[in-house]
Order: sequence, then structure tokens, then C-alpha cells
Amino acid sequence: MNTGAVALIDALGFRGIWGRHKPDDVLAALRSMKDWMESRVQNQFSSQPSMHCDVAFLSDTIALSMSLDEQVENREAMSAIYLGDVISWALARSLRSSVPLAYRGAITVGRYEVSPHFLIGDAIDEAASTYELAQGAFIWLTPKARSHVARWLKDQPHNTHLVTFDVPIKGSETFNTYTVSPLEQARDEADANELTKNLLATFSSSTVDVAIKRQNTERYMRACYAWRKFTFPESPFAI
Repeated sequence: MNTGAVALIDALGFRGIWGRHKPDDVLAALRSMKDWMESRVQNQFSSQPSMHCDVAFLSDTIALSMSLDEQVENREAMSAIYLGDVISWALARSLRSSVPLAYRGAITVGRYEVSPHFLIGDAIDEAASTYELAQGAFIWLTPKARSHVARWLKDQPHNTHLVTFDVPIKGSETFNTYTVSPLEQARDEADANELTKNLLATFSSSTVDVAIKRQNTERYMRACYAWRKFTFPESPFAI
């Protein structure tokens, strides 16, 4: 088995997406994301033998992994940080597509095996038990992954794209951890506004559960704007 970081992410509100978009458009967007991500990963890491990244798709769920050679220092922390960068590609790509999706999920560290047909290992088990817990569009580091990253960032807290936030968890609890910002790949403030507008627009249902997730996500986006030193728009994004 490999040792490194693993993430499972899925799209919030996917079950009701057929009422907002044509099925053919949804399938086309998912296929485009799969082809683009696989090509991007191949192009990015084929010339870097010390880094091994895998991506597997099952409907709206994406499994991603990152392992580094044993001689790499702090490889658990670095694998989680690098994997966060890869996930940020998917978040931005989706929010710029004709069928924007709001992803949530969790990043873990440990042993794993990711292939098109098999997902196994203790890191996979932890990711599978946590990736649906967040009450909003959050990609967050689980306690073990957070500990590794916190030790590495102790004396350099700003040497990362990860954003610290109190992530709302099912059961009315929060967990202070590192998160993958949907704005990491934003080109500028105008692009950040467009990505955020598309993200919040995915929470279109009027149910209490969806409204809570939208409010949590909007509060989180304010923190992501602050991290990028952008100004959050004075007028709220339209519901």
C-alpha cells in the first residue's frame, strides 16, 4: 500500500440536480471534469517521480490521493498540502463550468490504495466515515491530517494555501481545521466574485437544511476572501 494523503469529495445537492439542469448537460460536465482532471494530473506529475497522484471518479464522487517518496521530510503533511492544491483545481474547474457543483469532503492521511475499481486502506476508511459530515461546501482536514500539517506550519503559519476555519459538523458541533479554499485558483477579485456567485447559487432549495448549508458556506467564503486579501462584496450574493 501507499502512504500519504487521501480525499473523498462529493457534490452537495446532486440528487436534485435534474430539476436544475438537463441530464445530458450534467453528464457532459462530469465527463469533461474527469477527462480534464486526469490530463492535468498526468501532465503535472509525470515529470516528478517523487510525487504520485491518483484520481478516480464514481458519479459525483471523486477519490484523490497523493504519496511522496520516503526520503521527503514531513511527507504526511506535505502530501496533504499538495493534495489540497490538486483538489483546488477541481473546485475551480467545476465552478467555471456550465453545471457548477458545490463539493464537500475530507482529507486524511495514512495507508491507502486508489484505483479505478478499488479504494482500500485505513486512510480510505477514515475518509469514507467523515467526508459527508460537513454542513456546507467544505473540504477539510481530519484530526490526524490536521496534526501533521499544524506541526509543519507551526513556525510558518502563512506558508500554505489552506484556510483555517471552524467547520460546522453534523450534530451542531464545529471542528477548527485547515480547509481547501474554492478561491485558491481565483485569478483576481472579480474571478473570486464569479466563483463565489456560482458556488452559492447551487444552494437553490428553500429547505432549512439547504439554507443552513448556504449560510455556513457564505460565512466560510468570507474567510477565504480574507485569506486572499480580497474584499467580500458589500451586497450579499443573490439567493
